[in-house]
Amino acid sequence: MTPQIQASVLALILQISLQTPGLALAQESRLASQALHCSAVMSVVQDVASDDPTLHARLGQAVRVFSEVHAQEMGASPDTAMHQLQPRREALRQSFRGQWAERAAYFREDTVVCGAWAEGFLAQGERYSHVPVYPKVVAADVRAKYQALAQTALDRWNR
Repeated sequence: MTPQIQASVLALILQISLQTPGLALAQESRLASQALHCSAVMSVVQDVASDDPTLHARLGQAVRVFSEVHAQEMGASPDTAMHQLQPRREALRQSFRGQWAERAAYFREDTVVCGAWAEGFLAQGERYSHVPVYPKVVAADVRAKYQALAQTALDRWNR
């Protein structure tokens, strides 16, 4: 099996485990899985915001926060978790890109929900004191902001 096929298989397994209750990795809670998923989504949109330093930094902070939440849920130190999460986050990013044509609407909605969740963390300042509820309803302005970022990412993948 080639390295590219191995990466694709790993990405698919991770995506299925994150989207299917009961199939998540044995030691990962739902919160940890959601945080990992949102970390990957936010890292994709951070890439497309490189022309806006303020937004790029804010999205980078969201990636960091989601990585910290995952680490706390897994009982790991944030530094260790950041290094351990990188390959898993990259596998998820590759799966998003590999399936963008069939799953564009899902990616847009994931970006909106993860963005809204990130806003709940970031509104608390430099250090968050509580984990906001995973959003079910998203304000129109937040929806518009993150839909536009998702669409920019999808447009770049289409080139």
